Amino acid sequence: MKKLLVLGCMMLGLTASAQIPLIEHVGGSVGVGTTGITVDVAARVTDFFGVRAGVDIMPQIKMNKDLNLGVDDHSLTIQQMSTYIDQLNQYLPAADQIDKSILPNGELPKKLDIQGKLSNTTGHVLIDVYPFGAKNSFHATVGAYFGGKKVVKVYNREDGALTVVNQWNNAMREAQNNPGGSLNQNVVQPYGLKMIGAELGDYFVTPNPADNGNVEASIQVSGFRPYVGIGFGSCVPKKRIGCQVDLGVQFWNTPKIYAPTYDKNTDTFIGESKLDESKVGGDGSDVIKTITKISVYPSLTVRLTGKIF
Repeated sequence: MKKLLVLGCMMLGLTASAQIPLIEHVGGSVGVGTTGITVDVAARVTDFFGVRAGVDIMPQIKMNKDLNLGVDDHSLTIQQMSTYIDQLNQYLPAADQIDKSILPNGELPKKLDIQGKLSNTTGHVLIDVYPFGAKNSFHATVGAYFGGKKVVKVYNREDGALTVVNQWNNAMREAQNNPGGSLNQNVVQPYGLKMIGAELGDYFVTPNPADNGNVEASIQVSGFRPYVGIGFGSCVPKKRIGCQVDLGVQFWNTPKIYAPTYDKNTDTFIGESKLDESKVGGDGSDVIKTITKISVYPSLTVRLTGKIF
């Protein structure tokens, strides 16, 4: 589908430029719609073709929420594990010890203040085809929108909020990699201490130490999004001011969810791991399955158009 749309767009542009090389009228527009605030420059090449290029500024919509933190197998609570910080520090080098001074009440954080942000500012190039010429402003449109791949981001609001979680997890990894060591034998193994994170089927979601106590998950789509639609109104009005309405869809491919994960078998952190619904258990699988079905984005825009010449 994407290849056909791009090919059609190119053919329409070549046809217009080959037959009538001169531009009849030039204008501009501003509008609002599901793509945000739209600003366009436009040219009416002939009575049958128009070209638009512009930018769609999507206001950044943010939502805040508290996220409960847990242990990978839920055998202990965060509060229970906090009582073993001093014992862990006895067997850790000074540089690797868990810093209790940055902990509220000397306990590991039980919740994380996160923020979700919608970020979908795009650019676009569109070709309008007016099958009835100057007699009627009805038009079909092909073209493409393009922008950043991350349309939704979820991250911790306070910078470095998970620093102590990294310190704790590093201690657990040290014990895991040295099962005969005093850290594992005297503290970690006897008390059943575990890494802090979230088990999602085959995935263990936890912050990457390289990110300095920060974490980010995202929903990503294609940066290049073919568009088809219909509408009424000329991109360059006959009079000085006019109106244009467009309705169509952007094909932004199958959305993908990325999150930082840790592979216990290889002791490897992956900064952005694509979550596969077949490997995510429980409710998480249903959420991913629902998100990945949304492969098109509806586009409804109302523009106020103006004629320059």
